[in-house]
This record gives sequence, C-alpha cells and structure tokens, in this order.
Amino acid sequence: MKIKILVAATTLLTSGLVLAAPYQYDVGAEVIRKDLDGLNSETNEYGLTGAYYFDAVKTSNVPLAEAAYLGKNSNVHAGVSNLSRPGPNLNSYEVGAEFFIPENFLYVDAGVQQARTKGNTDNDWYTTLGLTPIDGLLVTTSYAHDEGYDANIRAKYVAPLLGAGEFINVEAAFSDGDGYTYKELAGDYYLDTTLSVGGIIKNAHSDTSFGVRARKFFTEEISANASYEDTPDGNVVTVGANIRF
Repeated sequence: MKIKILVAATTLLTSGLVLAAPYQYDVGAEVIRKDLDGLNSETNEYGLTGAYYFDAVKTSNVPLAEAAYLGKNSNVHAGVSNLSRPGPNLNSYEVGAEFFIPENFLYVDAGVQQARTKGNTDNDWYTTLGLTPIDGLLVTTSYAHDEGYDANIRAKYVAPLLGAGEFINVEAAFSDGDGYTYKELAGDYYLDTTLSVGGIIKNAHSDTSFGVRARKFFTEEISANASYEDTPDGNVVTVGANIRF
C-alpha cells in the first residue's frame, strides 16, 4: 500500500514538472532610457502593457515567450506610456484586439491610440491585416488613419531546431513612403524554452542602428528582458519584466 502511494505521489510530481501551466493574463512593465546626442539630459520612457487571452495559452514544449504567438491565441490588449524629456512630456494610450482565424489563415489586429502633451491631444486608429500560411509564419501589413497607407510589410517566423527545446525566431520589416524608407531585420535564438538571446538591425533613411537583446523566464510566470541599441543619435537601453497568471 505504501509503495502504491509513493508511486502515485511520484507520478503526480513528475506530471507537474512536465505539464506547463497555461495562462490567460500577461502584464508587463518597461523602462527605456535614451541617452541622445544634443540633449542636455537623458530621455526616459516608462510603460505598462496588459493582455487578456480569450482561451488559455498552452505553454508545453514551446518557447514561453512565443507561446501565445505559436498557439494563435486571440486577445484584447492595452498599454500606457510616459515619455519624460526636455520640454513637454508625452503620454500615450492604446487599446486594441488581436484575432487569429486559423480556419481561414487570417490575422487581424486593430485598435485606437491617443497621444497627449501639454495643451494638445491627438487621437488615431490603426489596423493590421495578415496571413498565417504555415505554422509559425505571420506576414502582415498595417494602416494608420492619420498617416494614411504607405507600402509596408512585416514578417515573423518561429521554428524548432534539431536540438531538444531549441527554437529560432526571425523577423523582417520594410516600409516605403514619402521618400522615407525603413528596413529592419531581427532574430532570436532560444537556447531552451526559458532563455533567448538575439539582435536587431534597423535602417531608416540611410541611418543604421544595431541592437542586442535577451529574455529569461525565471519561472513559467515571471520573466525579465533587456536590450541595448546603438543608434546614430545615441544609445537606448531597455529593461522590463512580465508576469502571467
């Protein structure tokens, strides 16, 4: 009898280690410090983001950072940020919804944005349409009402590697409008499901910037991220943390 109880307890503990807990809420905070050339003081930005997923996000056997993306989990999301800089501060707000439609391989993200400075408020809305032709791949184009539509495309692809628990994430973006061209190439290597390291290259109107980034999940619920970017105008350092439940 004691042996049966011990076996049952061992099985329960083992299953708890193997099966990752799903989540439906993701809340994050981020601080961005910009040490830009020509400014007398640093520019700091503080942000909070949150998302609610309609269905529980499964996290077993996938990178924790990419679980909702790979699971095609539709959600509502919101964000608020404060940009502290020389001159009037800028407060930004955003509320939106993101939908994956697996049966039709369609993707839609739409929302409203508001930017406030002293004595001025600007409202805008946006929509992003995309296709998910194969697992792990999303190709989109975006439209913003105030700016109108300029030719743009963005792609993201997450795929497993041969090593157990190893994945790669590749992202690319291109836009061209009003004589202004923007290009971006980024990638992340997941050493396991909890840790990623990566880099990014941006080119905007002949100015190029380079960055490195990393994210680590200390538990299935708590993670931290950091990045450093060297731009023609100065350096940008970002640190952040997320909690899920």
